[in-house]
Amino acid sequence: MFIKCYNSFADYSSQYKLTQDEFYIYCYLYTNRTYEEYVLISVDLIHQTLNISFSNKESSNKKIIMNCLLNLKQKGIISFEADQFKNNTALHITFNEIEAKGYEGISYEKFRSFKNATDCYIYFCVARYQKLNGFEASYNDWASVLNVSRKTAIEIIEDVCKRGIIYKEIGGYTDEEIRSNQKKQEKNRYYIQKVEQKEKDVAKQVTTSSKETVQIVQENNNISADNEQEEKREHNWYVKGSQLTANDFYIYLTTNDEKLKKQAEARINAIAKNEKGKYIVESIMNEAQEKVKDEKRKVEREMLKQMTNAVRLKDGTIVAVDEKNIDSIDVNEVDCIFYSHHGQHLKGYGGIEGFQTGKFINNKFVYDDRPDMIERGWELYVEHVKTGEMLTGDKMRSIRDTVVNEFFPNLKDETVKVVAKKVENEYVKMAERAKREAEQKRKREIIDIAAIVVED
Repeated sequence: MFIKCYNSFADYSSQYKLTQDEFYIYCYLYTNRTYEEYVLISVDLIHQTLNISFSNKESSNKKIIMNCLLNLKQKGIISFEADQFKNNTALHITFNEIEAKGYEGISYEKFRSFKNATDCYIYFCVARYQKLNGFEASYNDWASVLNVSRKTAIEIIEDVCKRGIIYKEIGGYTDEEIRSNQKKQEKNRYYIQKVEQKEKDVAKQVTTSSKETVQIVQENNNISADNEQEEKREHNWYVKGSQLTANDFYIYLTTNDEKLKKQAEARINAIAKNEKGKYIVESIMNEAQEKVKDEKRKVEREMLKQMTNAVRLKDGTIVAVDEKNIDSIDVNEVDCIFYSHHGQHLKGYGGIEGFQTGKFINNKFVYDDRPDMIERGWELYVEHVKTGEMLTGDKMRSIRDTVVNEFFPNLKDETVKVVAKKVENEYVKMAERAKREAEQKRKREIIDIAAIVVED
C-alpha cells in the first residue's frame, strides 16, 4: 500500500505547496484511511499515535498538529466540517481530488521509517524524480523548497545525504568559464538509491511544442527496431523528433521488448536534462503509471468478485482458496487474507501478521515475533475456508481474538489487547459523537425547511 503524494506538494509555485510538517500529517492521515476513504480522528489521538513529535512540549505539539489540519483544509487537500475545534473534537476527514500534475507513491512502511518530518519531505522531493535521472538542484533550490536560508539548506542536505536518506551525485564541470580559470559546475543530482557517478548521455535537445510535449533528436542513435521480441503496439519511441504521449510511456512500462526499453530510457534521460523537460516527462510518466495501476486494480477487483475466499502471496499473486487447495498453501508464503465488509464480495484485506500480539514502542504498534500465533490463526482460517462461506471482517477479527485468548487466557491489563481496546473505545465514542452531531444537524435542517414551507 502506498500514499498518493502529489508532486504539487513540493512545488513552491503551487497553491498546494506543503511545509514539512503539513506533508507529514497528510501522509499520517492517508495511512489511517478506512476502506470508505475517510479518517475519524482527533488532535489528541494524532498526538498519541504519531511516530514523531514536532515539539518536546505536549501543548505545542498539539497546536502544530491542529494548525497543520487547518492548513491542509484551507489548501483544499482534505475536508472536514469544523472550522474551530478542540483537541478532543472528533473530526470526520475526507480527501479531496486536486488538480495536480502527477504524484509519487510512498509505501506505508517507508513513511513510518522516517524519524522526523524533514527527512520524509526531502525523500519525497527526490523520489518524484527517481525515474527521470534524479533530482537536479542547487542549494538555493533546496532553500526555496524547504523555506530556509541557503546556509541551513546546506547543513540539512549534507546531513540527510550522510545518513543515507538520499544520495548525491556531484555535478560535473562544463567548458564554460564563470571567471578566470574557473569552470562552471552543473547542479548536483539527488537519488533515493545509491548510484555511481554517471557519464553524461549524448543527446541534443530541441524546443517543445505549444502543447508542452518535448521533441528529442538523439545523435549516434544506432538502436534498431528490428527485434525478436518486437513490441507490436503502435508507439513513437523509434521515431526521431516525435512527440511522446502517455500511451508511449504506458507501452514502455508494460512492454517485454528490451531494446524498446533501452531506447525509451535513453530518450527519457535526454528529455530530462532541463527543468522543463523533467516536468513534462514526469507528468506524462505519472499519467502512464496511473493507467498501469488502475488496470491492475481493476483486474484485481474483477478477480475478487468471482472468488469466495482468497489470499495474496508475498510475491503479489492473488490466489482463490477453497477446500480443495487451501491445505496446499504455505502460510509462510502468505502476505494477507481478503475479506468482505457485507458478505457481497471480497474487498478488504488483513495482513497475516495481524494474528500476533504486539506492543506500542515510541507510539508505534510493533508486532511480536510469534510464528506460532500466526500458524494458529492460519489454522482457524483454513477451517473457515472449508465451510465454503465467504470470510467477513467480523469473522477475521473473531479469529484474531480467538488466537489471542488461546495463547493468553489470563491477559493482564497492561498487555496490548487492553491498550488496543482503549483506542478502539475512543474511536467508538468519537463515532457516536459524530453521529449525534449529524443527527442534530439533520433535525435543524428539517425545522428550517418546515419554516420555509410555512412562510410560503
